[in-house]
Amino acid sequence: MLFIHANLLALLPGLPSIPRTPLPATGAPALPATALSQLQTAGFAVVPNFMPPQKVNEVIDDVSQLKHEGRFAFAGVGEASTNRLDSEVRRCEQCFLFPQFKYQGGGDAHGRTTLYDSIESVRSTLHAQCGVPLDGLLTEGLYAAYPEGGYYRRHVDAVDGTASTQRQWSYLLYLNRDWEEPHGGCLRIHTDGGGELAPPGAAPSFVDVQPRAGTLVVFRSTMPHEVLDTDASRLACVGWFNKPVEGSSERRMLIAGLAGALLVGGGVKNLLGGGKKK
Repeated sequence: MLFIHANLLALLPGLPSIPRTPLPATGAPALPATALSQLQTAGFAVVPNFMPPQKVNEVIDDVSQLKHEGRFAFAGVGEASTNRLDSEVRRCEQCFLFPQFKYQGGGDAHGRTTLYDSIESVRSTLHAQCGVPLDGLLTEGLYAAYPEGGYYRRHVDAVDGTASTQRQWSYLLYLNRDWEEPHGGCLRIHTDGGGELAPPGAAPSFVDVQPRAGTLVVFRSTMPHEVLDTDASRLACVGWFNKPVEGSSERRMLIAGLAGALLVGGGVKNLLGGGKKK
């Protein structure tokens, strides 16, 4: 399934060596060496059974409680200041989980801890192994719940000229028990070399990933991708790992603005004082 023709992960030159960061001592699953190799050669990696069924059930308990509490809302697109519903682009609901200091309340505490530990385990490994430092306080994440008939059209998570370029890696952790291929809703990672649009005349080139429970996907945030139409309810934890921001005041502002601002494109660019309107 991982047949790729291009190296999309060239390590940035001139970066200082990064000390190996120990993984959380919580029994959280670790990102395997094979996945790190795939990230270096292909720009993305798929890890089936990253989270075992028991832990998936714990996280689903958190989702169920949050839904009972009315914490989910329709997901929009665009910048924070102009975020809007656009059913031509995206049809799903979401519930924010990061930054933790703001969203750690509500839901099921045990299930949330299971999720937080697993996401931090992935970030720690990427920080230590992949050449670009990642600020744990800038991690983004949310639950994305797609109804039957849901989708998210082709897009990228890091847009040039906006603060979303802080995003280095996108991640998805799927929570769909008893998923079957006819349910649709695959994640399609485009490998045609384009961005939000395919290059003119380029032949279709992509990899489809079925959203089975426990599967983890990590990819460069500049890689175009989409969620294909789903014929069943579809659930995932999705988010982004961000590189550090220079200056403590800018970092504080970005942390405060992450709560819903970096959805699609660069919603927090105004916090950092730059970027064009799109």
